Amino acid sequence: MRSTYKNYFFNKFFINTRYRKLILFSIALIICLVFCSGIAVSATSATEENSSSNTQTETATNDTNSDTSSGTETDNAKSDTSTNTKTTGKTSKKSKTVKITISAAGDCTLGVDSRYNNTFNNYYNKYGDAYFFKKVKSVFSKDDLTIVNFEGTLTNSTARANKTFTFKAPAKYVKILKKGSVEVVTLANNHTMDFGSQGFKDTKETLKKNKISYCEGSTIAYKTVKGVKIAFVGFNALNGVSEQQVKNTIQTAKKKKAKIIIASFHWGIEKEYYPNARQKTLGRCAISSGASLVLGHHPHRVQGIEKYKGRYIVYSLGNFSFGGHTNPDDKDALIFQQTFYVKNGKLQKKNDAKIVPCSISSVSYTNNYQPKILTGSEKKRLIKKINTLSKGMNTSFENSGKAK
Repeated sequence: MRSTYKNYFFNKFFINTRYRKLILFSIALIICLVFCSGIAVSATSATEENSSSNTQTETATNDTNSDTSSGTETDNAKSDTSTNTKTTGKTSKKSKTVKITISAAGDCTLGVDSRYNNTFNNYYNKYGDAYFFKKVKSVFSKDDLTIVNFEGTLTNSTARANKTFTFKAPAKYVKILKKGSVEVVTLANNHTMDFGSQGFKDTKETLKKNKISYCEGSTIAYKTVKGVKIAFVGFNALNGVSEQQVKNTIQTAKKKKAKIIIASFHWGIEKEYYPNARQKTLGRCAISSGASLVLGHHPHRVQGIEKYKGRYIVYSLGNFSFGGHTNPDDKDALIFQQTFYVKNGKLQKKNDAKIVPCSISSVSYTNNYQPKILTGSEKKRLIKKINTLSKGMNTSFENSGKAK
């Protein structure tokens, strides 16, 4: 039976000429389709390999163009790196400019000399640590870094120095700086040693634990913002500092690849509105040596601002949150803010600075240790005052506070 069916199909499909042609045509068609499919698979595979190769090239290019920081001690900037590198077809590089905004304020004595009063401590106990910078935090929290002059100690030491005023506070007061969005302080001043070497050591340890950087003498604070290394140096000129010391310290920062160098000086004469010859000599020396900005403290008054070789010297920022006096007769204060531009690793000479007029107290009848930003006629008054104090210093400020 099986043999009969085999013969039937053989005769039907292979002997019959018409069916034989149809079968042969079908076989030829199948072979063509298989061949064409092989070519298509090979082409797709090649395309995917090329695509993978291009992706790896772009990734390598972006890695090459991204910023790297070298040897920085800290990196806790308030904003992230932004990259303007663009890749198309063949890799092409576009110049990258990084903007970094730094704010600076004056004397912060966050504590008391208990021989005279406990007023600052009373405010702390009543309102807490966020109270003191509450009215200026809108400025400090929006910049990249904020620096103030920390004029006092954070210690429990009782080894009081033999001097008229000695200031200290418990370690927990460091939270005032943290809550106020302050990242760097200068300790180069005449109250750092108010409670001896132990008080100084305690202060530094507390700042370090709370990730607040400090500069003083040979101690340089380094920060990295958006891949750019920034150095902060501090000098107490009241103890004597030479131009050579200034040059050497700034040179050290430059060797460490710092692109922006902020130099703070404790100098001048208390209650004086104009810088003396020594302030001018040291400030200009710092700029000539490579400082990007010079900040001054100690007179407890605001002083003029000089533009020297395209860089600013702020001779005195005045007081800020100042626990050293319950009601000073001059409550004017400044926040100096500058935006720096670094293009392809080089600092540009671009004029983008402003002053933010402030009062050390948010009320006029006393010092409540809560600096506030001035507005209206008071703002105009203080800007006019700064312009008057800055005559002959190659700079002036618009009514908005922006440098002309």
